[in-house]
Amino acid sequence: RLNALVAGARERVEKEQERFSALLAEHEHQPLIDLALRTYRRDREIAGTVVGSAIAFRLFLFFVPLLLFVVGLAGFVANWVEVEDVNDNAGIAGGLAEQIESAFSQPDSTRWIAVVLGLIGVATTGRSLSKVMVASSTLAWRLPTTTRASLRVIGGLVGLISGIGLLAVLVSRVRSEYGVAVTGLSFLFVFVGYVLGWLAVSMLMPRATSDPAVLLPGAVLVGATITGLQLVSQVYLPSRMGRASELYGAVGTTIVTLGWFFILGRVI
Repeated sequence: RLNALVAGARERVEKEQERFSALLAEHEHQPLIDLALRTYRRDREIAGTVVGSAIAFRLFLFFVPLLLFVVGLAGFVANWVEVEDVNDNAGIAGGLAEQIESAFSQPDSTRWIAVVLGLIGVATTGRSLSKVMVASSTLAWRLPTTTRASLRVIGGLVGLISGIGLLAVLVSRVRSEYGVAVTGLSFLFVFVGYVLGWLAVSMLMPRATSDPAVLLPGAVLVGATITGLQLVSQVYLPSRMGRASELYGAVGTTIVTLGWFFILGRVI
C-alpha cells in the first residue's frame, strides 16, 4: 500500500511538471516571464546560491572584528563622553544600550586588545571579503575568474559598510525624536544613499562593459534590500525583541543576524 501511494504521488508530480513545462513553453516569450527565466538560468549557471552563501559568510567574518574594534574604541572614548549621551543622541535603547554601556566600562588592557585584534581582523577579513566580491563579479559577467582585489575595492567596501552603520544611527535618532511616520519618510533618502553607495562599489568591480548604466538595476536591487532589512530591524523588530530575547535569548538574535547576511549575500 505504501509503495502504491508513493508511485501515485510520483505520477501526479510528473504530470504537474509536464503541465507546468507546457504552460511555460507557451508563455515564455512574454517579457516578464522571459526575464524571470533568464535570471533563473543565469543564476544556476554561476552557482548563485553557493556564491551568495560565500559572500554572506565573509560578511559575517568581517563584522565580528569590526564590532570588536568599535567596542575597543568605545572604551577609549569613555574618558571624554558619557554613555548616556551616546545612547540619547543615537536614539539607542534596550539591550543594545546595555551592551554599549558595558563597552564603555571595560578595563584599559581590554580596550587595547580589542582595538589591536579588531584592526588585524578587519584588514584580514576585509581582504577576504573583497576577493569573494571580485570573484562573484567575474562570474556574473562571464569573465575569467580572478580573486585579485585592489585597495580601492577594499576601501570602497569598508566605506559602504561604515556608511550603512552611520545611516542606521541617524535613522535611530530620527525615530527617537520624530516618531515612526517621519522615520518611514527618511528611509527614502536612505534608499538613495545605498543605491549610490553600491553603484560606486560596483564600478570598482570587474565587468564586461564600461557603461555605468548597466549597473543601476543591481544597485537599485541591493539598495532596496538593505533598506528593507534596516526598516524591519529598526521599526518592526524593536518592539518585539524584548519578548523574543526572554524566550529565545542570544540564539534568536544570532539567527536573525545570519539570516540578514544570507539575504544580502544572495541579492549581491
